[in-house]
Amino acid sequence: MSRAFQDPAGARYGIPTYRWRTAPPYLLTLRQLTARGLRPRGRQAQAQVLRRTRRRGAHGVRAVYLYDARLALPNRTRRERAA
Repeated sequence: MSRAFQDPAGARYGIPTYRWRTAPPYLLTLRQLTARGLRPRGRQAQAQVLRRTRRRGAHGVRAVYLYDARLALPNRTRRERAA
């Protein structure tokens, strides 16, 4: 497996970058946060996972953005949003 996308310090891409399935367990995608009843608290992505793709003939690189679950807050209820 190529180490081209492994950059935990963020020196090459400006944000910590990991290969597929090598990110620390506290970094989650938006879908994973939502499934746990959390939201990213208005923060930007803390890291990313880069992966090569060959989907339908379109070769390239896909990015998946990761958020720190330790900094996330619970989802708001409808009452909290209205206030």
